[in-house]
Amino acid sequence: MRAPLWLPFLLASTILGAEAQLPSGAALPPGMSAGQAKAIAAQNGVSVGPGGQVQLPPGMTMEQARDLARQNGATIPAGSSGQGASETKSGIPKASSGDVDASEGEVEAITETAAEGEEMRLRGARQGLRWGQSIFRFGDPSQAASHIGAIGPEYAMGPGDEIILTLWGQKEARYTLQLDRDGQVAIELVGVVSLNGQTLGSAEALLRKRLTKIYRGLEDGTTQMDVTLGKLKQVRIYVVGDAVKPGSFLLSGNTSVLAALFQARGPSDLGSERQIEIRRGGTVQLVDLYDYLARGRRPSRDILQDGDLLRIPRKGKVVQVFGDVGRPGSYELLEKEGAKDLLQYAGGLNSSTANASVSVLRMFENGRRDAVALPTPAEILKGSPAALQDGDMVRVYGGVDPSNATLFVEGQVRYPGAYPHRAGLDLQGAVEASGGATSAAFLERVQISRPLSDGSTMILRHDLTQGRGPELQPMDRVIVRNRFDLTFQDSVRISGAVRRPGRYLWEEGMTAKDLILMAGGFQKRAEFGLVRLETPVSDSEKALVEWLQLDSALSSAAADHPIFGSAHLAVPFDPDYTELEMVTLRGWVVRPGAYALQRPDERISEVVARAGGVKRAGYVEGAKLLRGESGGARIQVRFNEALSKPGTKHDLPLRGGDVIEIPKRPATIEVRGRVNNPGLVVWQEGKKWSWYISQVGGLADSAHEDGIYVEYADGTIQTVDDGIKDKPNPGSVITVPFRKPPEPASLKDVFGGVNTVLATVIAGLTIFVLLQK
Repeated sequence: MRAPLWLPFLLASTILGAEAQLPSGAALPPGMSAGQAKAIAAQNGVSVGPGGQVQLPPGMTMEQARDLARQNGATIPAGSSGQGASETKSGIPKASSGDVDASEGEVEAITETAAEGEEMRLRGARQGLRWGQSIFRFGDPSQAASHIGAIGPEYAMGPGDEIILTLWGQKEARYTLQLDRDGQVAIELVGVVSLNGQTLGSAEALLRKRLTKIYRGLEDGTTQMDVTLGKLKQVRIYVVGDAVKPGSFLLSGNTSVLAALFQARGPSDLGSERQIEIRRGGTVQLVDLYDYLARGRRPSRDILQDGDLLRIPRKGKVVQVFGDVGRPGSYELLEKEGAKDLLQYAGGLNSSTANASVSVLRMFENGRRDAVALPTPAEILKGSPAALQDGDMVRVYGGVDPSNATLFVEGQVRYPGAYPHRAGLDLQGAVEASGGATSAAFLERVQISRPLSDGSTMILRHDLTQGRGPELQPMDRVIVRNRFDLTFQDSVRISGAVRRPGRYLWEEGMTAKDLILMAGGFQKRAEFGLVRLETPVSDSEKALVEWLQLDSALSSAAADHPIFGSAHLAVPFDPDYTELEMVTLRGWVVRPGAYALQRPDERISEVVARAGGVKRAGYVEGAKLLRGESGGARIQVRFNEALSKPGTKHDLPLRGGDVIEIPKRPATIEVRGRVNNPGLVVWQEGKKWSWYISQVGGLADSAHEDGIYVEYADGTIQTVDDGIKDKPNPGSVITVPFRKPPEPASLKDVFGGVNTVLATVIAGLTIFVLLQK
């Protein structure tokens, strides 16, 4: 049987996330499209994870995938990478960037920015996750994936590992040796050497001892030897117990406990983070994830071996901490741990933490919750006993500023901010303490905002030019205003053919040249010569109109004409200046693109003819004319009449910015709204609108039958209420609107109706009695 047919799809999906195009350097077998490859992949059980990573079958590495692809006529670029068991039972870790075998290397430490870590913690806290759970649930498993790198001294070699033995000097040789199923290698002239369970250092010593018997140069130094690791073995790891995704995972031989847990998505809500068991043979070692996270310690069995079983037992006591700590959230505590350990795991105290008793909301018998007081946070960290129980909710209070010895100086002083209050400090003293007033300070009216005991505020004012001012109280706020903010700022206006017309701040000595330069200078459409300057006349409702002779370089004497406040300078446009008016043709025309109008009244038929006409596949009945900003509003035009009968009412004159879109002929009718199965129906010649509704399951119970309307391909609309005379053409849309159900009658409406009926009956009886008399 040939290699799996899903391999060509690996080319299109590994890098581009299953898009129907290939990366540079990739190739599919002759005659196969990316879409066909995707279909074949789906039939063979291949899936693509978030971000486009291909999920390889169990036990297959990226290198094996490349070999099989080559056998099937496909090529995979060196930079491509696949991903395995973070979402599948295969457990193959995602390779790092570059031409890296997923089965090689050591586990990379988890790295994250402070912002990413904080976001991860907050997301976990919102969902009630414990500290470790947040990392596995929201962290990126690729950050714990294997990669080529240094191997730790505790790494034990076994079947499948590859060593590279190099000799140089008197004897030069290089051997690439792979440990067989018994953990042995065979070396020329030396024989079989068992390296199973050896570390890199002990393996080198053993090989040197055996090779020295053959090459005496290793003893006297004329021959040198080096031993390094090549490809690493793969190990089968089992994660059982209360994991999010327990199972069997095939991982790199240098995989750590943390990386294996990433493949199983970490402990479940029931699983422990503190007492994870590594079962190897008849021995059991406990691993505490908080050693990784809080203390930065790795267990002695951090590197897993083939057949290791990771068991996640039920969690111990879980305590939540809120309030003024570094990292609020849920934490699992060992039986011997208490509030001191909890505060340390939670990032310690903040500088604003209050020296108040810690409050604990604790569960008692029959589900009753009561508050329990513990010592203050500072006392707890010093060692005061404070035991916690499972389910405790701990609150650490943040302090509020108890100080009444502060005042604030704001505004036009050299050093605004908070300053200590002292007895006898007056307003002048506070301004001097803040560096003194600036040159822009308005000292004639300095404000003091003073809080009162009832929560309201009182405003005091003082003229510092007339004395030092009143004595200040704690928490007073001194505000020194800017004198220029309190004065009237006049403006001038410029309009017409300048780059930035509008209002500008008037300054003493401003000229016409200054104002034009502030407005960005002239536009190309400006008419030079006489520029109109209008200035209001004081104490009257009249305006003085002057004409300034200006040139494009503003070199004339009139450019230095002064401008006064509230004046208006108008730069006229050149009436003879013209620009090309452009229209755009899109879609199925022979030569689509932008075209300049040859004259102001050029029509649709003329521009389409200049573009070579409509292609055979073009659908004239569905063409659109868009007018407005960026071709926004559609104008209903019957293009078949416009093109077949030039000059008629539908052959409209075009304007600059118009867009003509001619689509390809569609084959369907869309039925949307309140029908049982909205969607597309293949167009059938001569069929009415009601037939298309029947093809999508008919009307829903909430359909408004009288409001049904058909929007034809040319944009025209016909409604049932007015009578749908024409049959839908390809590209039409049939819409069935929603019918609002009648509102139920209220008691007021019921009683009102009863009263009306009774009044009618009584009136009738009265008339009957009168007639009888």
